[in-house]
Amino acid sequence: MGRLTTAALLLVGCLGIEVWAQTPPSQPTEAPAAKEAPAAGQGTPDRAAKPEPATAEKPEAAPQSGFPLDKFKEFSAIMIGGPVPGTEDPIHIYRSGNLMRMEGIGSVTYHITDLAKQETHALARTGCLKYKNSFVRTYPFMFTNPANTFQHVPLRKETVDGHLCQVEEVMVNIPARKTEVKFTVWEAEDLDGFPIKVETGMHRPIQYKNVVLGPQDPTLFIFPDVCQDSEKTIGSPKKGIPALNAPKKAAEGKSQ
Repeated sequence: MGRLTTAALLLVGCLGIEVWAQTPPSQPTEAPAAKEAPAAGQGTPDRAAKPEPATAEKPEAAPQSGFPLDKFKEFSAIMIGGPVPGTEDPIHIYRSGNLMRMEGIGSVTYHITDLAKQETHALARTGCLKYKNSFVRTYPFMFTNPANTFQHVPLRKETVDGHLCQVEEVMVNIPARKTEVKFTVWEAEDLDGFPIKVETGMHRPIQYKNVVLGPQDPTLFIFPDVCQDSEKTIGSPKKGIPALNAPKKAAEGKSQ
């Protein structure tokens, strides 16, 4: 089915990867006798040595539960890199609720993934194709799922592209696939903790630039009511499927 089949199948098909104190001193039983004030002309008596305050050893950072990326339901950004080879090119991405939109080169082809349903619509001027999985470049947002369990452990502070970041290791347990995924995120403190860098251990790091936090244009997430099912249809797209216009500019909001 031409350009749509080539672009969509190559990238969506990549989703076959398993993407984943010391105790304070005891108190005396009797109160000490009150000290008399020194008489005039007498020197001040030596002060009794004060006990050193008790100090507690700094505990290691405890793991936290919940998926840290779930708080970012409305944003746009430029994404560079991906979890597998062939996903390096910079693209515009948008999220509104459970929907994520990922641009293709020149906005000719783009994908809209429903993270709740784990399905994707690939759109081009030649038609629309539906896939029953998340598009590969929704990584790592694709792991949002009430069935999954999460742990994230704070590691250190680092600065990336001028942003002071909290670095965290995130572990995702995916019961449906009987697997666990681990990756590291750099959460920019001036962007409410948005992960401007992600290392997956599989391919080059993912980076997000020009991050805009806030509501997005709802028309960016519209796709035709009728799309070909990738599992049922092979060949040219059906006639009459409308082509969608190029995306509008990202909504204004808090940006990088």
